[in-house]
Amino acid sequence: MASVSDFKQAVGSVFTVAIGGRAVCLELTAVHQIASSPRPGGGFTLLFKGPRDIGLPQAIYHLTSDAIADDIFIVPVSADATGYQYEAVFN
Repeated sequence: MASVSDFKQAVGSVFTVAIGGRAVCLELTAVHQIASSPRPGGGFTLLFKGPRDIGLPQAIYHLTSDAIADDIFIVPVSADATGYQYEAVFN
């Protein structure tokens, strides 16, 4: 089971997801703990920054980095001139 400490060590890392034969890179920009989570080991959220030229719909994606590979449900939460921001919640 993924833990908050696994992801805290990966902040700044690039995760890759394959979409239609294309590799899309998402940078893990933040990890926040959820204080009142009933999840064993505690809950947390992840924020990823992705490119502007492709937006990913909310779905489960297989994200891989040098240290972590996991199926993660991400949701787009915002977009600006530099790209899209996605959130994953482990609660």
